[in-house]
This record gives sequence, structure tokens and C-alpha cells, in this order.
Amino acid sequence: MTLNGKIAFISGGASGIGAATARRFVAEGARVALADLQDDKGNALARELGDAAFYVHLNVTSEDSWRAAVDAAIKRFGGLTTLVNSAGISVPATIEQESLEGFRRTIAINLEGTFLGCKFGVAALKGQKGAAIINVASTLGAKAGAIFVSYSASKGGVRMLTRAVALHCAEQGYDIRVNAILPGAIHTEMVEGYIAAGIAAGGTREAVIEGFASVHPLKRLGRPHEPADAIVFLASDQSSYITGIDLPVDGGYLA
Repeated sequence: MTLNGKIAFISGGASGIGAATARRFVAEGARVALADLQDDKGNALARELGDAAFYVHLNVTSEDSWRAAVDAAIKRFGGLTTLVNSAGISVPATIEQESLEGFRRTIAINLEGTFLGCKFGVAALKGQKGAAIINVASTLGAKAGAIFVSYSASKGGVRMLTRAVALHCAEQGYDIRVNAILPGAIHTEMVEGYIAAGIAAGGTREAVIEGFASVHPLKRLGRPHEPADAIVFLASDQSSYITGIDLPVDGGYLA
């Protein structure tokens, strides 16, 4: 198993890509701390995964919450080797529709939350060997969408944050690789929200899904295990000479 001996902290671990990543990590031999605001979902997933997982409450916008959650994970497992920043939101809006409050909320969760994850992650991992931080950015952080002004801004920031942290760890001699994945449209709860909005606007479910699929050369939505598989690779020692990159998992969208 490629992650034997790895101990991971996954923000946004109760659902979506975070939950799929937790399942893949445990299948590959890792132990995982699932961190999220969704306590019921998080506890249910921890029960499903058994002794290799436990759930801890986390508000990614709070420095105190990060400190307490990471400390709880270290106390439970004796240390960490891996941190995955997967928590995020996406609320479609153009520059004319978006409010300053909405913009700040998206930046706080998606970008500031990832900043805090990296900050506490580096502190927890810098004494480890073969450590890794993986940030979940987005294709919309590389190719903006008019109706995703806040989301595109936040995920573009995650990409640059990833590079800066990767360079710092390398310069300091920390054995921490820092990379980002850029998912395309992955069929998670988040995309289900977009599908529901499309149906409410008068489309059929099939037509809305086809619309998302059509902009990806592979002509389908991604499955949650597909970005999770990329995260497994970046967390494993098989990617030991890779740091500071964006890895698209997007069915060719950015090609």
C-alpha cells in the first residue's frame, strides 16, 4: 500500500473530494483525521473507516480552531506526515452580482483557510521525513469563469500560495513537498448544487450535466475518486521529486 505509515489531516474531510480522499488514504494504509464543520457527516465517515480514522471539528477560518484540531490529531496519532486542504465553497456570481460580504466569505474559507492549513501544516510536518501538503485549487483558478468571480480569485490565490510555501520549505531544508491539484467539474455535492440551480432556471438534469461535461474534452464529469487518486500520488513517496506544481485533474479542460 502506497501510504503505509502516513498520517494525514484532511480539511473538508466529511464530504466531496475530501471524503473521497479519506477513503483512498485509508485503503492505501494511511491513518486520517477528518476535519470539517459537518459533524454528523464527519462522524459517520469516521465510523465507516474504523480505527484508521477519527473526526475533529474544524472552522477553517479560525486560527484557534486550526490549532485545536491539529493538536487533537497529533495527540490521537502521535504526529502527522500529510496535510490536505480540501475545504471550500463555491457560490456563482459575476462582478456585478457579487457583494463584498460574499467575496470576503469565499476568500476567507478558500484562501485564508488554505493559508492557515499550510501555516499549521508546516509547523506540524517540518520535523518529519517524506511529508507533504496538498492543496485543492481548481481549473477556475487558472482559467477564470465570469460567473465565478470570487471562486476564481480564491483558487488563483491558492495556486500562488502553494508555490510560495513549496519554495519556503525547500529553502529551509524541510522535507515537505507542497503541491496543488486543479480539479475540473467533479460530481460532488458542490456540483450537485450547480445542477440544481440549472434545473431551477428551466433546464433538465440531463441537459445541465451535459453542459458541464461538454466543456471537458473527455465529455463527462469527473468522479470523486479521480482527484483523490491524484492526491494519493502527491502524498506518496512515489512523488518525492515533485514540489510546487499544479496537477490538473480535469478531463483535458486546461489542455
